[in-house]
Amino acid sequence: MDVLMGGFLVLVSIAQPPAPAQPAEKSAPKAPAEYHPDQVAGFVRDTAQAKGFIGLEVVVVHQGKPSLAVGCGATALQGGRPITPEIPLAIGSVSKQFTCAAILLLAQDGKLSPTDKVSRWYPQATQADRVTLLDLMNHTSGYTDYYPLDFVDRRMAKPTGTDALIQRYAGGKLDFEPGAKYSYSNTGYTILGRVVERVSGQPLGDFLRERIFKPLDMATARYEPPHDATGLATGYRALGIDGSEPAPPEGDGWLNGAGGVWASATDLAKWASALMGGKALAPPSLEIMTRPRLLNNGKKSYYGCGLTVRESGGEPVWGHTGSISGFHANLTMMPRTKTVVITLANAEHLDDGKLHRDIVTLLQKEPANLPRVNGPKAVDQAKSLVAQLARGMLEPDNLGEEYALFMNPGRMQAYTRKLTELGEPTAVLVSSQHERGGTEVSMLRLHFKNGVNLLGSLYRTPDGKVQQFLLTLE
Repeated sequence: MDVLMGGFLVLVSIAQPPAPAQPAEKSAPKAPAEYHPDQVAGFVRDTAQAKGFIGLEVVVVHQGKPSLAVGCGATALQGGRPITPEIPLAIGSVSKQFTCAAILLLAQDGKLSPTDKVSRWYPQATQADRVTLLDLMNHTSGYTDYYPLDFVDRRMAKPTGTDALIQRYAGGKLDFEPGAKYSYSNTGYTILGRVVERVSGQPLGDFLRERIFKPLDMATARYEPPHDATGLATGYRALGIDGSEPAPPEGDGWLNGAGGVWASATDLAKWASALMGGKALAPPSLEIMTRPRLLNNGKKSYYGCGLTVRESGGEPVWGHTGSISGFHANLTMMPRTKTVVITLANAEHLDDGKLHRDIVTLLQKEPANLPRVNGPKAVDQAKSLVAQLARGMLEPDNLGEEYALFMNPGRMQAYTRKLTELGEPTAVLVSSQHERGGTEVSMLRLHFKNGVNLLGSLYRTPDGKVQQFLLTLE
């Protein structure tokens, strides 16, 4: 069923939810060669079915405009609603960027500074007079992480007071000197969430709703909804190797500013677009948030404030993953092209990461900008040239002058001998194309019945002349 929601084309699966036991995984669907929304939507649906996702949301904003929104599966194996990209799911550590934004908004209000010491609020924390809020946001504080496992243990199944959690995990020996290294710590983000509450005088959820969610029209976003709230999606974990069972949630008090937000993929796209567009934070705050931390030894950590900050293909890429009991999330932003990719799943053990990366890779591809060639497609041209070489004669009218001279009788005879031995190719594939010196360059792979593969290069000018066609063994 295709419906239009919030400017996105939403493709909603209305099939029955999958059975609790996951079938053997089918061969992985192949990603399209280029980003086309309809092709990527089909790829998402095929992947969801092949991997047995229970519920999956995928949203893409491309060049600042809504491009794709797909929902597959259901909110629960039994009695669940069909998933759409408008349904909130737990986003785990993707929440951290909201906690950092809250700190930076309070800094804009003049109520604190990222360089303030933790001792201003928690003087009893270890080396609180040296650890800054920025250290906490950058994961360089040295405070031990309280959530090191990938399942809810007996300790985390019980409710805890947030300040008690801080006292327990920020009150012992540091793992390292502040600023000496990067080490992921949910403990630091628990402190940050409490700082927001103590400075603003509001619960963190209220602050996020008033300062971020409502202004950006993030209607589905919420903070730490009660476990028994009506309509919440069910999260799942692995049951053995190939099964699924409902995942027990973390006890109250454990997620807080480190991972307490629920939101739909559509609303996360609103947030990411606003952040890249300078509508969520003032420019100086955004610069702090997206600046990789320089460690004490001079190396970069590739983590800013609630965001990984890297380069890919010469352009900045911001992002984060999130995983809490029963749920998984991925968010990637490419600010140069104002592009966003979001995947959310209500099963912690079914990896949406590869699907997410495949879509990001497609969106990072630059247009080939190839010259327009007056002639057949590269594959058809290559097949014709192979046939001509096998017969021992190239059609001279289609050749560039230098290539015609290069293919002297001795070279032609060598090509004819080998191609006669191999026979007609069973497949000719274009592995890549690019422009060089005004020519269309096609890199080829040719398959033959006896298992031999050849690599080829085909250069053509816009007039259709073949300036080069060379083959070599793979």
